[in-house]
Amino acid sequence: MEDDSAEIELIRVPGGITAEVILAALRGNGIDARARGEIIGKVYGLTLDGLGEMSILVPESQLERAREILEAGNGGALLVGDDEGR
Repeated sequence: MEDDSAEIELIRVPGGITAEVILAALRGNGIDARARGEIIGKVYGLTLDGLGEMSILVPESQLERAREILEAGNGGALLVGDDEGR
């Protein structure tokens, strides 16, 4: 079994709403992702000069698959739960 304890930043996004969408897509595809960010952004919804930015973290062992999912989303073809090609 691989050690999933080491996390790595996949992407940094402005705001919790964007982060939640990405987290849902990653988790729906079996990636154990979590968000880390500025609490002020959650409380006040600020995304000014880096305030409110959220980092999406994934286990290092799942980074490549997470990047594939993110790229699919950028291309408009997010495949939530699609097991083909794995």
